Amino acid sequence: MVRKIYIFLFFSAFPLMGVSQLLEFHSLKKLSSAINSIGEEGLPLLSPNGKQLFFTRALYDGNSGGKFSGQDVWYSEITANGWKNSNNTLININNEGHNAIIGLSRDGNTRYFMDASPKEKMNGIYIAKRINNYWTRPEFVWIPGIDNQDFLGIFVSPDFDVILFSMKTLDSRGEEDLYFSVKTSSGQWSVPKNMGATINTAGFEISPFLSADKKRLFFSSNGHGGGGDADIFYSERLYNSWETWSVPVNLGKVVNSKKFDAYFSIYGDSIAYFASNRDGKFSDLYEVKVAYGKTVLSGGQRYFTQEEWNRQIGSNVSDEISFPLQSGTLNASQKELLFYIANKLQFQKYILFHLVVKAEEAAEFTTARLNAISQHLTQSGIDPERIIVEQVGPIAKSEKWGIVEIRLIK
Repeated sequence: MVRKIYIFLFFSAFPLMGVSQLLEFHSLKKLSSAINSIGEEGLPLLSPNGKQLFFTRALYDGNSGGKFSGQDVWYSEITANGWKNSNNTLININNEGHNAIIGLSRDGNTRYFMDASPKEKMNGIYIAKRINNYWTRPEFVWIPGIDNQDFLGIFVSPDFDVILFSMKTLDSRGEEDLYFSVKTSSGQWSVPKNMGATINTAGFEISPFLSADKKRLFFSSNGHGGGGDADIFYSERLYNSWETWSVPVNLGKVVNSKKFDAYFSIYGDSIAYFASNRDGKFSDLYEVKVAYGKTVLSGGQRYFTQEEWNRQIGSNVSDEISFPLQSGTLNASQKELLFYIANKLQFQKYILFHLVVKAEEAAEFTTARLNAISQHLTQSGIDPERIIVEQVGPIAKSEKWGIVEIRLIK
C-alpha cells in the first residue's frame, strides 16, 4: 500500500472567529434510478426525520406541464431496500412554472416553496404547514426586491429568520451573486442585500445552503477557481454578520469534478447530497459521507485556495507526492518538484507548509516519507518551523500508492 501526502499552505490575511473543523468526504455514490432520471435533477433537501428526499426535476416528460414547461418538485421515501421510486404528486405545488422546495422547518411541519415564472415578476415565496397530519394550502409571503429575470435560487433557514438568494440584479458583481434578506422586528422581510466581495465574483455564485447553526455557508461558483464548470465551496460567517465571510474553501476532489457541481446540502454532520453532471449531459443526485478532521489552523489562518496555488505556484504544478510500495525515498522528479515549490516560497516566511497523509500502506513507511519531504524542503531553503506534519483527517489504506498532499497555509 502507499500513502499520499498533500502540502497545504496557509496565512493570516483574514481574521477568523475561533477555529472550525476541516470537512472530509468519502464513500461517494450516485443515487439509484428510483431518484435519478433521464431529466435533470437538482436541489436535494432531506426531511428532518431522514425519511424523505425532496428535489427538483427538469426537462422531463413526467412533469406537470411536460418536458419543456419548467421544473417540478419530486420526492422519494426511504425503505429498508433503499429509496422508493420518486413521484411529483405534491398537491397545490407543481404547475407549468419553476417549482422547488427551498427550505424545511426543524420539525418538518413547515415547507417553504418557490413558484416562479420567467414571464412574471416574483414577489415572494410560499409556505405550507402540516396541521393534524394535513397540509394547508400554500400561503404567500411577500419579500421586496427579488429579481427573477435571469436564474434565481433561494434557500430559507429552518427558523425562518433569514433567506438567501442567488440572482443577478443592479449591484451584482458579474453573473448571479448571493444575497440575504432578514426578518425585521415587525415581522417583515428586508430587501435582499449583497453578501460581499469575499463571496461574490465576476462569475456566478448559486445554490446557497446554510449549516444547521447558520455559521457555515455552502454554495457553488465558477469564479473562485477550481477544477470544473462550477465547484462547491464553503465559507464561515464572521462576527455574526451576513456581510463578512471567510475566504471560500473548495470542498475538494471527492465532491467536485471537472464538470458542474452544485446544490450541496448537509445533514447531521454525517451525510450530504449534491447535484453533478459528471456522468452525462444532465445533472444527477449524489450522496457522500462526511467526516470532521481536526485542524492545525490557528485564529486568522487559512489554507490557500486553488486559485491562489495556481497564481503562486503554477496551475500545472501538482500538490501531491506519490510513493510506490515499500518506498520512503524521493525520486529525482519529486525532488525537483519540492525544490521548485520551495524556491517560489522561500522568502515568504508567513506561508507555512502542511504535509497531510492521504493514503498509506504502513506507518513506518509514512514516517520515512514525511521525513524525506521535510528534509528536502529544509535543504531547499524552508525553515523547519514552517513545516507542519500533524494529521488532520482519516487516512485511506492503499495497495498501490502512498500519497502525501502539500497544503499551504497563510
